[in-house]
Amino acid sequence: MRSQIFSAITYLKLYLKECSIQANCVVILAATIAIFIIDLSLPLGVAAGVPFALVIFASLWVSGVQFTYLIATLGFILTIMGFFLSSHMVAPLNIVLFNRGITLLLIICSAYMVIKIKKANVDITTLMNQILIDPVTGYKNRQAFETELDTEILRSKRYNRSLSLAIIDIDLLKLFTDNYDYKNKNNSIKKVSQEIKTNIRITDFFYRIDINVFAIIFSETDLVEAKKVCEAIRKKTSSIIDKNAENKIMISIGIAMLEEADNKINLCKRAEDALFISKQNGGHQVSTLPAVANKEKAPVAAILSRSRYD
Repeated sequence: MRSQIFSAITYLKLYLKECSIQANCVVILAATIAIFIIDLSLPLGVAAGVPFALVIFASLWVSGVQFTYLIATLGFILTIMGFFLSSHMVAPLNIVLFNRGITLLLIICSAYMVIKIKKANVDITTLMNQILIDPVTGYKNRQAFETELDTEILRSKRYNRSLSLAIIDIDLLKLFTDNYDYKNKNNSIKKVSQEIKTNIRITDFFYRIDINVFAIIFSETDLVEAKKVCEAIRKKTSSIIDKNAENKIMISIGIAMLEEADNKINLCKRAEDALFISKQNGGHQVSTLPAVANKEKAPVAAILSRSRYD
């Protein structure tokens, strides 16, 4: 029931956003036509340059430069049409022509400025996204992890939901003892990260926070369920690079669950301590703090072991 309500709310938000964008387009187009009609009714025969510039700047409400091109082109055409369609001109012809020329220039300059602003916004958004993305794996990096973990902790405490954090250390050194190849190592890390990502829900958050260290934020997941998924991840990713790589990839995982008095530092420290226990005991295992006993069950795909929407 909760997942259905969540889906309905998400759909409603997208629908309202789309309607809002469409309404903005209609309002701006209507304003452009209204300016043209007023232009025709003016006895002087001069064009209203400032209102045309204002509707072009109003196109900032609509994403994408195509709509700005449309409004600017429409204003340009209507300004020229207004000169030929005006029934009476009181002002001298040279003044009218000068006014129309200034109006056209104002439309061009306004459109140029708005398009530059929109492209700059896109560039800034792209740059911000690139700052938060790890270039090797294509997944989010430590900076994104630090920010989003704070958000998830607040959300978990507000709605009294479980939250688990797993820190994964991948030891690939045995694969590259003879010839340490950075390109091959990066390819291996990318394959491992893709395998981990396919075994978690779309509602979980995955990050590369160090060279061979990854983190997973399991939203609405307790320690037992998080350990089940991490055990499946450890087994699957140990032999995905090639057939001869069995037991050459050592994956150690530490997991901790958010407690009432926890903050980000406490939660990360406990997960790191659990990881240290895994490595201290020989590696290639999953540890939790507090410890959770293993319960042998029939193997189930990690991604199917929990609901994607609960």
